[in-house]
Amino acid sequence: MSWKSISNSQYSKLLGSLETKRENDKDYYRMIVLESHLNSGNFAHGGFLMSFLDNVMGNAAFKSFDNNPCVTISMTTHFTQSASAGDELIAQPIIEKRTKTLSFVKCEVFSKDNLIVSGSGIWKSANWKNVQLVKDKMLKDDGGW
Repeated sequence: MSWKSISNSQYSKLLGSLETKRENDKDYYRMIVLESHLNSGNFAHGGFLMSFLDNVMGNAAFKSFDNNPCVTISMTTHFTQSASAGDELIAQPIIEKRTKTLSFVKCEVFSKDNLIVSGSGIWKSANWKNVQLVKDKMLKDDGGW
């Protein structure tokens, strides 16, 4: 199966093309490190790598909730090696556990055979029926979310 772009949100479009494919009942995600992803040392910026991980694990959590929206509760990141412009980053997220409202995800990102970054996190299924718009919240002004 070939790669398919899933960069739909405005932030994802700003970050760059996130692609996915499914092989052997596993989801894989890919991004190419661009010049715009580099820090002043000419390596992939840690914030870019964290955003990639968040997008990948968030997509896995979204799928674990039967394609229902979810939000990141927490995420831990471990940087192992650097990546450079042109490097192909491949990630394969794993759902470790899912409850009714939480999804626990881990992921490793490789370039060639090198582990670049890994992480784990918790995503919460979003209850969109009870979501308040910021303007409505400001009008109500009860002092908290």
